[in-house]
Amino acid sequence: MPTILRDLRYALRQLFKSPGFALTAILTLALGVGANTAIFSVIYGLLLETLPFRDAGRIVAILETHPQVAAGAEATYPDYMDWRAQQKSFEQVAAYSVVNPGTVSLVTSGESEQVHRVLASGNFFSTLGVSPLMGRLLNDQDEKAGSDHVAVLSATAWRRYFGGDAGVVGRSIDLNGARYTIVGVLPPGAAYPAEGEVWLPLSLLDQPTQASRVWHSVSVLGRLRAGVGLAEARTDMQTIAARISAAYPATNKLEGVALKPLREQLVGTLRPAVLCLMGAVLLVLLIACANVASLILVRATANQREIAIRQALGADRTRLFSQFLTQTLILCLVGGMLGTALAWLALPLLRLALSHTAGVDLSLVESIGLNVPVLLLTLSTCVLTAVVFGLLPVTKTFLNLAEAFRPGDRGSTGGNRRSRGVLIAGEIAIAVVVLFLGALVVRSFQKLVAVDPGFRTDHLLSFEVTLPSSRYSDSGATTTQFYERLIEKVGQMPGVVSAGSTTAVPLEPSLLMTRFLIEGAPPLAPGSFPYAQIRYVSPDFFRTMGIGLVQGRTFEKKDVDSPTGFFVVNQVFAQKHLSGRDPVGAHILIGVMSPQPSNIPVIGVVANAHDLGVVTDSQSEIYLPGYGLHAVLLVRTSVAPGSIVSQVRGAVHDLDSNVAIYNVQAVGDVLSDSLARQKMTAVLLGIFAVVAVVLAAIGIYGVLAYSVEQRTREIGVRMAVGARREDILTLVLKQAAVFVASGIVAGLAVGFAGARLLSGLLFKTSTADPLSLAVTIGALVAIAALAVSLPARRAASVEPTEALRSE
Repeated sequence: MPTILRDLRYALRQLFKSPGFALTAILTLALGVGANTAIFSVIYGLLLETLPFRDAGRIVAILETHPQVAAGAEATYPDYMDWRAQQKSFEQVAAYSVVNPGTVSLVTSGESEQVHRVLASGNFFSTLGVSPLMGRLLNDQDEKAGSDHVAVLSATAWRRYFGGDAGVVGRSIDLNGARYTIVGVLPPGAAYPAEGEVWLPLSLLDQPTQASRVWHSVSVLGRLRAGVGLAEARTDMQTIAARISAAYPATNKLEGVALKPLREQLVGTLRPAVLCLMGAVLLVLLIACANVASLILVRATANQREIAIRQALGADRTRLFSQFLTQTLILCLVGGMLGTALAWLALPLLRLALSHTAGVDLSLVESIGLNVPVLLLTLSTCVLTAVVFGLLPVTKTFLNLAEAFRPGDRGSTGGNRRSRGVLIAGEIAIAVVVLFLGALVVRSFQKLVAVDPGFRTDHLLSFEVTLPSSRYSDSGATTTQFYERLIEKVGQMPGVVSAGSTTAVPLEPSLLMTRFLIEGAPPLAPGSFPYAQIRYVSPDFFRTMGIGLVQGRTFEKKDVDSPTGFFVVNQVFAQKHLSGRDPVGAHILIGVMSPQPSNIPVIGVVANAHDLGVVTDSQSEIYLPGYGLHAVLLVRTSVAPGSIVSQVRGAVHDLDSNVAIYNVQAVGDVLSDSLARQKMTAVLLGIFAVVAVVLAAIGIYGVLAYSVEQRTREIGVRMAVGARREDILTLVLKQAAVFVASGIVAGLAVGFAGARLLSGLLFKTSTADPLSLAVTIGALVAIAALAVSLPARRAASVEPTEALRSE
């Protein structure tokens, strides 16, 4: 212990004697460690943190696939029942549904609240492996005909709507005008899906939906049997899908099945972006470590004679190593603590960005923080940095003690210069990789932002409204009357330009899909009927959205009540399915799976809108006039959009006091949220690229400044024998240029390879994008030139007489 304390006191004295060195090393490490700690916290929370379900690694999402659908999604109820009955790989197969609609009105103390409802099979919670906080959860008996209406609450809903009342189990509540008995409460963090607040039996799905092999209404989960792997289960399910396809070719000919581990389903598309960011911050940490190694090498070389004298006087080499290690550990630990503080400050911003990222489970986002595994990794990083990047340069100094007693340029041997040059080239190469990849992602994001969504997002608000099925019917007269009166009242408000309604929030897919045929087109096999999205809209929808009319006309109020119906289609639909004919007047048969399909004329063609998000090309869309129990109200304003929210809420309350608006959002924010992952990746990679370049510049400046100082006598001799100041300037610049050029070439080689791995994150951007390449090379050359210029000018200003006298 006394030896450790002496080493500690000695290390602190040495560091206080060189505050510039200590501060530079600490800040450099703080940037590298802070970035790594923050991003690893995200990785741990999203990809490594234990899920709140028993043996969660065995839980799998089972997705129904179709060639015309971009990704696997919900299954039809009959297909789910067939999977459940025929599978051999799972202990249990369960389903849940958040459609039809996803919210219900909860009446508490006379006030109506919109809560997120989930319909779940009786074995849903046992499949997840969740136990109740109080009461019981859903079971198979709850799904049987004639069973009492029961409900399970999330812990959040229990506290928010019932004040955490311990006697809530057994209490009767009003949901959409029907009475339900609360039978249990979930433990905190166990809600699935995370936004769910109340779970009801899946048997509440309406009968047409339960009978339809067209309506994709349920999400399916399975718990693998012990000893069964994902590949074996996938083969089993694909065999079943082929069997169903053969039995029901009209609806299932092209339907398939895909399996995903539950965590992969929860993380969505964020996994590759987060891993890319982790790679970037590791490279930043490497630059920081190389900088610290350079600083320590410079410091150790400058103290080489002192070390040699101490060894000559009998100092133990192990003791000298211990003293250097103590100094380096202090630097790394202080830098690590400062970096951890920076990460702590950054995490709320990262959580906020992730919470707006589509497809990411909110419960995973909430779990992100500086927990024990993250802090242990940070500590390990600091210690490893101290040992590897702190002692290796010093070891080289100990092995060259003979140089310490040579008069003249101490530490300026060719070997030392090469070591420092390699560090410079390495830092530049890493900076090039980070900057090039960052430039590609930023360029990709710029192209995404430039995509025209097909409608105006400014001054446009969306509200969701769900009418209780106990008093309203889907497409009924009372439903139509409610929405027509609401749209009329809102449209007359001061500051409102127009109002309309649709079935889904803009930039989000419609839950309504249909197979169709074109009258007069060549016949198709039943399983080959094309798909299109359906959106029910009000007559003023297109004007409110700012979607332009291309041909024909849009809907009028009388079209809503038309017994025959009318269609408006988008340009993609017209070009893909009505090419070679006049789209206006063409007839489309929908409901082709039913005995009596509807034959409906097209009255207009409108411009394309990116209803699946700007990342995805516009899809075939069919618009119909009308209203359902659930609607999205759209309001275009000439004033600040937020200023009319209370007026709209009042208008809804005046029409029906038991109905409330919810999910109020500016459509511009919806667009931003749809690009949140790309924006977060671009911003963070851009920040890391700037940090990498700054650290590389600091490294170049520090090493060259020291090199000039150590070669002062050599420069003096050169000038004494006739070298001009321009020659000295050229000498220093030439030496730096070799290392800078080597670093850029090596970095670009690695960068091009890394870009190919990154291609899945890029939007219409080549992995060899010329602009990104030019920005990378230009920025590195400019920064390197700036970092080199000061030491070079200093070298050129050396006075020969003073340089020679100094020795």
